[in-house]
Amino acid sequence: MRWLLYLALCAALWAGYTSWRDHQQDIGDQRATDRYEKALKTQKGEAAALLATETARANEAERRARELIAEQEKRDAKNLNTVATLQARLRALAGPSGQLWDPNAKPGRGCGGGGPQGAPATGAPDRPADGAEAGGLLSAELSGLLQARLTEADQINLAYASCRVDLMRRASEATP
Repeated sequence: MRWLLYLALCAALWAGYTSWRDHQQDIGDQRATDRYEKALKTQKGEAAALLATETARANEAERRARELIAEQEKRDAKNLNTVATLQARLRALAGPSGQLWDPNAKPGRGCGGGGPQGAPATGAPDRPADGAEAGGLLSAELSGLLQARLTEADQINLAYASCRVDLMRRASEATP
Protein backbone atom coordinates (compact mmCIF):
# COMPACT_ATOMS: atom_id res chain seq x y z
CA MET A 1 0.00 0.00 0.00
CA ARG A 2 2.88 2.24 0.47
CA TRP A 3 3.70 2.05 -3.09
CA LEU A 4 0.17 3.25 -3.83
CA LEU A 5 0.83 6.25 -1.63
CA TYR A 6 4.13 6.92 -3.46
CA LEU A 7 2.36 6.56 -6.73
CA ALA A 8 -0.34 9.05 -5.66
CA LEU A 9 2.34 11.46 -4.43
CA CYS A 10 4.24 11.19 -7.73
CA ALA A 11 1.02 11.74 -9.68
CA ALA A 12 0.19 14.80 -7.55
CA LEU A 13 3.70 16.17 -8.04
CA TRP A 14 3.50 15.50 -11.79
CA ALA A 15 0.09 17.18 -12.03
CA GLY A 16 1.37 20.18 -10.01
CA TYR A 17 4.49 20.47 -12.12
CA THR A 18 2.52 20.20 -15.38
CA SER A 19 0.07 22.82 -14.15
CA TRP A 20 2.91 25.16 -13.07
CA ARG A 21 4.78 24.58 -16.37
CA ASP A 22 1.67 25.37 -18.44
CA HIS A 23 1.07 28.47 -16.33
CA GLN A 24 4.66 29.64 -16.91
CA GLN A 25 4.30 28.92 -20.64
CA ASP A 26 1.11 31.01 -20.71
CA ILE A 27 2.93 33.88 -18.99
CA GLY A 28 5.72 33.71 -21.58
CA ASP A 29 3.22 33.51 -24.41
CA GLN A 30 1.34 36.52 -23.04
CA ARG A 31 4.58 38.52 -22.78
CA ALA A 32 5.46 37.62 -26.38
CA THR A 33 1.94 38.50 -27.50
CA ASP A 34 2.18 41.85 -25.70
CA ARG A 35 5.51 42.58 -27.41
CA TYR A 36 4.06 41.63 -30.81
CA GLU A 37 0.97 43.74 -30.24
CA LYS A 38 3.11 46.71 -29.19
CA ALA A 39 5.35 46.28 -32.25
CA LEU A 40 2.28 45.90 -34.46
CA LYS A 41 0.70 49.04 -32.99
CA THR A 42 3.94 50.96 -33.65
CA GLN A 43 4.10 49.58 -37.17
CA LYS A 44 0.47 50.53 -37.81
CA GLY A 45 1.20 54.08 -36.65
CA GLU A 46 4.23 54.32 -38.95
CA ALA A 47 2.21 52.85 -41.83
CA ALA A 48 -0.62 55.33 -41.23
CA ALA A 49 1.86 58.23 -41.27
CA LEU A 50 3.51 56.90 -44.43
CA LEU A 51 0.11 56.37 -46.04
CA ALA A 52 -0.91 59.94 -45.21
CA THR A 53 2.34 61.29 -46.67
CA GLU A 54 2.11 59.23 -49.85
CA THR A 55 -1.58 60.03 -50.26
CA ALA A 56 -0.79 63.73 -49.99
CA ARG A 57 1.99 63.34 -52.59
CA ALA A 58 -0.31 61.40 -54.91
CA ASN A 59 -3.08 63.98 -54.51
CA GLU A 60 -0.61 66.80 -55.24
CA ALA A 61 0.70 64.98 -58.32
CA GLU A 62 -2.86 64.36 -59.50
CA ARG A 63 -3.75 68.02 -58.96
CA ARG A 64 -0.67 69.11 -60.95
CA ALA A 65 -1.53 66.65 -63.69
CA ARG A 66 -5.08 68.02 -63.88
CA GLU A 67 -3.69 71.56 -64.11
CA LEU A 68 -1.26 70.54 -66.85
CA ILE A 69 -4.03 68.77 -68.73
CA ALA A 70 -6.25 71.84 -68.44
CA GLU A 71 -3.44 74.09 -69.68
CA GLN A 72 -2.71 71.71 -72.55
CA GLU A 73 -6.38 71.57 -73.49
CA LYS A 74 -6.45 75.38 -73.59
CA ARG A 75 -3.37 75.43 -75.83
CA ASP A 76 -4.85 72.70 -78.02
CA ALA A 77 -8.11 74.62 -78.33
CA LYS A 78 -6.18 77.77 -79.23
CA ASN A 79 -4.16 75.83 -81.83
CA LEU A 80 -7.32 74.28 -83.28
CA ASN A 81 -8.87 77.74 -83.49
CA THR A 82 -5.78 79.05 -85.27
CA VAL A 83 -5.87 76.17 -87.75
CA ALA A 84 -9.59 76.70 -88.35
CA THR A 85 -8.96 80.41 -88.95
CA LEU A 86 -6.14 79.67 -91.37
CA GLN A 87 -8.23 77.07 -93.19
CA ALA A 88 -11.06 79.59 -93.49
CA ARG A 89 -8.61 82.12 -94.95
CA LEU A 90 -7.36 79.48 -97.38
CA ARG A 91 -10.92 78.71 -98.46
CA ALA A 92 -11.56 82.45 -98.84
CA LEU A 93 -8.45 82.77 -101.02
CA ALA A 94 -9.71 79.91 -103.17
CA GLY A 95 -12.75 81.99 -104.01
CA PRO A 96 -16.21 80.74 -104.89
CA SER A 97 -14.84 78.10 -107.27
CA GLY A 98 -12.88 76.45 -104.45
CA GLN A 99 -9.69 76.47 -106.53
CA LEU A 100 -6.41 77.99 -105.47
CA TRP A 101 -4.50 80.51 -107.51
CA ASP A 102 -0.87 80.17 -108.52
CA PRO A 103 0.69 83.39 -107.21
CA ASN A 104 3.60 83.12 -109.68
CA ALA A 105 1.47 82.73 -112.78
CA LYS A 106 1.27 85.64 -115.19
CA PRO A 107 -2.01 86.35 -116.91
CA GLY A 108 -2.19 84.79 -120.35
CA ARG A 109 0.83 82.55 -119.80
CA GLY A 110 -1.13 79.33 -119.25
CA CYS A 111 0.47 76.28 -117.78
CA GLY A 112 3.37 76.09 -120.22
CA GLY A 113 6.59 77.82 -119.50
CA GLY A 114 10.26 77.56 -119.57
CA GLY A 115 10.79 80.85 -121.39
CA PRO A 116 11.82 84.22 -120.00
CA GLN A 117 9.31 86.24 -118.06
CA GLY A 118 7.04 88.34 -120.17
CA ALA A 119 7.62 86.16 -123.21
CA PRO A 120 4.64 84.47 -124.80
CA ALA A 121 3.82 81.02 -123.51
CA THR A 122 5.70 78.23 -125.24
CA GLY A 123 3.74 75.37 -123.70
CA ALA A 124 0.29 74.15 -124.42
CA PRO A 125 -2.34 76.85 -124.50
CA ASP A 126 -4.81 77.20 -121.61
CA ARG A 127 -7.59 74.70 -122.10
CA PRO A 128 -10.08 73.17 -119.71
CA ALA A 129 -8.82 69.77 -120.88
CA ASP A 130 -5.40 70.58 -119.36
CA GLY A 131 -6.88 70.56 -115.86
CA ALA A 132 -5.81 74.16 -115.34
CA GLU A 133 -7.61 77.29 -116.22
CA ALA A 134 -6.43 80.64 -117.52
CA GLY A 135 -4.92 83.22 -115.24
CA GLY A 136 -2.96 80.87 -112.96
CA LEU A 137 -5.93 79.05 -111.45
CA LEU A 138 -4.89 75.61 -110.20
CA SER A 139 -6.99 72.62 -111.17
CA ALA A 140 -9.76 71.50 -108.85
CA GLU A 141 -7.95 68.19 -108.22
CA LEU A 142 -4.68 69.92 -107.32
CA SER A 143 -6.48 72.47 -105.16
CA GLY A 144 -8.31 69.69 -103.32
CA LEU A 145 -5.11 67.71 -102.89
CA LEU A 146 -3.23 70.73 -101.55
CA GLN A 147 -6.01 71.58 -99.15
CA ALA A 148 -6.22 67.96 -97.92
CA ARG A 149 -2.44 67.78 -97.41
CA LEU A 150 -2.46 71.10 -95.58
CA THR A 151 -5.21 69.86 -93.28
CA GLU A 152 -3.30 66.63 -92.60
CA ALA A 153 -0.08 68.57 -91.94
CA ASP A 154 -1.93 70.86 -89.54
CA GLN A 155 -3.36 67.87 -87.66
CA ILE A 156 0.09 66.28 -87.41
CA ASN A 157 1.60 69.55 -86.18
CA LEU A 158 -1.14 69.94 -83.57
CA ALA A 159 -0.63 66.39 -82.33
CA TYR A 160 3.13 66.94 -82.20
CA ALA A 161 2.75 70.20 -80.28
CA SER A 162 0.37 68.55 -77.83
CA CYS A 163 2.63 65.54 -77.24
CA ARG A 164 5.84 67.57 -77.15
CA VAL A 165 4.73 69.57 -74.11
CA ASP A 166 3.96 66.37 -72.23
CA LEU A 167 7.25 64.78 -73.28
CA MET A 168 9.29 67.82 -72.25
CA ARG A 169 7.54 67.93 -68.87
CA ARG A 170 8.24 64.23 -68.27
CA ALA A 171 11.85 64.63 -69.33
CA SER A 172 12.33 67.55 -66.93
CA GLU A 173 10.78 65.53 -64.07
CA ALA A 174 13.01 62.53 -64.83
CA THR A 175 16.20 64.59 -64.80
CA PRO A 176 17.60 64.94 -61.25
